[in-house]
Amino acid sequence: MEKRTVKKRIFLSNALMVIVTLVIFLIINLFVVKFYAESIEEEFRTSVEGVTDGDGLDDLLEDWTVHRNEFILVFGADGILCIIVLVLISQLFTKNLTDHIMEPLDALAEGAKRIKENDLTQDIAYTGELEFENVCAVFNDMQESILAEQEKNRKYEKARTDMIAGISHDLRTPLTAMKGTIKGLMDGVASTPEQQKKFLYAAYKRTGDMDMLLNQLLYLSRMETGNMPISMQTIEIAAFLKNYVKGKQEVIEIGQEEITVDTKGITAGVSVDPEQFQRILDNLVENSRKYGETTPLRMKIKLEKTPKGLSICFQDNGVGVSEEKLPYIFDEFYRGDESRNKKEGNGLGLYIVKYLMEAMGGSVRAENVDGLAVYLELREV
Repeated sequence: MEKRTVKKRIFLSNALMVIVTLVIFLIINLFVVKFYAESIEEEFRTSVEGVTDGDGLDDLLEDWTVHRNEFILVFGADGILCIIVLVLISQLFTKNLTDHIMEPLDALAEGAKRIKENDLTQDIAYTGELEFENVCAVFNDMQESILAEQEKNRKYEKARTDMIAGISHDLRTPLTAMKGTIKGLMDGVASTPEQQKKFLYAAYKRTGDMDMLLNQLLYLSRMETGNMPISMQTIEIAAFLKNYVKGKQEVIEIGQEEITVDTKGITAGVSVDPEQFQRILDNLVENSRKYGETTPLRMKIKLEKTPKGLSICFQDNGVGVSEEKLPYIFDEFYRGDESRNKKEGNGLGLYIVKYLMEAMGGSVRAENVDGLAVYLELREV
């Protein structure tokens, strides 16, 4: 069924107004002419029968002059009556048209008032002319978008508040450890060179934790301000992954961690920012270290070809992530474990991974496969 439109309604309203007015005019004029013609005919018959001489003819002419003037007056009154009828009918049709037009406009005004009062839960329910239905639908969509944005901002602000509290904790932990280590050295607790070296190594390790956290905060600030530099280059991805793993194998703790790579003999080029792609891999390694909860921690990088390009799977043998939390691990500030007494972390590492992958034209997803498996999808060049 074809929807009604405002243009069609206005056209029909005006057409009906004109037709109805003309019909009423015709009926009024027919009655007036009929009544007046009968009256004149009767008087004319009477006058003709009474004419017997010249004086009677003069009287007859005088009577017809009077009737002519009366006829002009009657049709003048008829015209005034028609004008009055036209005004009344015009008012009637205009009111009907105004009511149809004002209904959605009033609904939109009420909706705007509700938005001003921060009530975004009630949609505009209107069925009628197509144009107004479209406007009301757009208004409802706008209201839903505002509500969604408010909810997003609310969650973002809560996450930001939690992050500030978490960062305070994450900074306090290494600072306290460093303070205790330095105090121990000053008090002579570490009396042998071996003990002193152990204390200094512990302090140095804590500075690395702080450096990682501050770098992530710097990256977050650059991302939010749009100042994250992305310098795209074409690299041979298999060689890049092998060099990365080789570098990590030289610094990991033997017996505690291991990292391997399987490129399956693939030789392919991808367009990425090498520095940022290395940060992606670094963040995945740190994420496994923080949340793997297993010893030894085994991390494996696998390169595979897919119908859409290349897939790099970073997998560990940790405890994984619960299925209900898995869709949110790439959200900003999200942490799977809300207790900071058990694990350290600020919920930025995987968010940065997602941001950088999308900035370089790729995508990222995760699933549980005997641990957590993160898939980096890239196009081959």
